[in-house]
Amino acid sequence: MYFVMDSRILPKVRLADYFILKPPCAHKKRVPHEYIAYLVEKGELYLMEEGITYHLRPGDFILLNPESYHEGKLITYCEYYYIHFHHEALRLAEDGESAMHEQMMEIRRDALRSDSCEEQSKISQGLIIPKYCHIQDETLLASLTRQLLSVVTANFDHMEYYKALSGIQFLSFLIELSRSCLSLQLQESKMTTARGYKKVLEVQSFLHECYREPVSGDSLAEKFDMNFDYLNRLFRKNIGKPVFQYLRDIRIAKAKELLTTTSMRIVEVSDCVGFTDESYFSKVFKKQTGISPADYARTEAKAEGNPHSQLPR
Repeated sequence: MYFVMDSRILPKVRLADYFILKPPCAHKKRVPHEYIAYLVEKGELYLMEEGITYHLRPGDFILLNPESYHEGKLITYCEYYYIHFHHEALRLAEDGESAMHEQMMEIRRDALRSDSCEEQSKISQGLIIPKYCHIQDETLLASLTRQLLSVVTANFDHMEYYKALSGIQFLSFLIELSRSCLSLQLQESKMTTARGYKKVLEVQSFLHECYREPVSGDSLAEKFDMNFDYLNRLFRKNIGKPVFQYLRDIRIAKAKELLTTTSMRIVEVSDCVGFTDESYFSKVFKKQTGISPADYARTEAKAEGNPHSQLPR
């Protein structure tokens, strides 16, 4: 079961804290009339919602429905984070689990194949959040726990804009949780191995960070300790394009940004985005966009209503 939330809208955090539930206390039966997220850190918690009992252990996350009864079923010791919040565009997904898994994979494919200048597609703005999930990876769990601690800290702050800050921190938590769920589904679908998928993400991150530097198949093979041909096939399977095409797209996207936001000359832009030869850069740019770098800058300047701005040469 999944929820879908418009990621462009911040959740409104009402309550956020870390709680230690000790016997003989237990959760009362209630309808919260707001969403409640739990992340268990220690002990165990038995919660029933709409006749379904969830046995929550360390690493378990659950999101409770606003209009559904829930109550504690057993008296246990438990330590957990809780977030009470409202969101005007959060709903229970109507599609079945298999359809949601396919949508999750489509979102990941679209994200990995996009460049930094592209706007989010409508589908990728719908953040998919699991009703329940178990986080096994200790590193990920530690990261999620730190983010919830930041939500709690921000909500207790009571300085200016503290509610907005707590909403931002909580949205960050939900995005990381959703991403981890996407990765788990990809691995369980056997579309890629956990190790191979991790390598692809590492290579992708490296290319975005180091696109200005010289990059070769040999240097990538050495850095990521993997035969480049195999790495390239793995990258293409997950991203939809080979490594150096992806690198070229990053460089051209960055060149577009520089051509429209600075007065740098073409040769300077070329060097800044990782091309050592200006004529080769211009050739690649024109093949990618259909026009030369200078024409692109001129066209964009006119479109912005500034035809007399200085154009790069």
